[in-house]
Amino acid sequence: MIYVDIDKKRFLKSLGFRREVETVAKCICPLCEERVDEDEFRSEAFVKEFKSSGLCQGCQDTVFGYKVAW
Repeated sequence: MIYVDIDKKRFLKSLGFRREVETVAKCICPLCEERVDEDEFRSEAFVKEFKSSGLCQGCQDTVFGYKVAW
């Protein structure tokens, strides 16, 4: 299971991102609304981004324009 810092959750909720925080807490990507599996991430850098944004690997690829050969 991937854990997001509790202080970060509180801060984001205080900014009005309650729904998004709750969605990510359920391991659901807030962009595509698909279930996120920690095994889908290609490296620790992508896991770190998930902890920051909640985006699954596919949405990270789309948002950041990653071109993947496999």
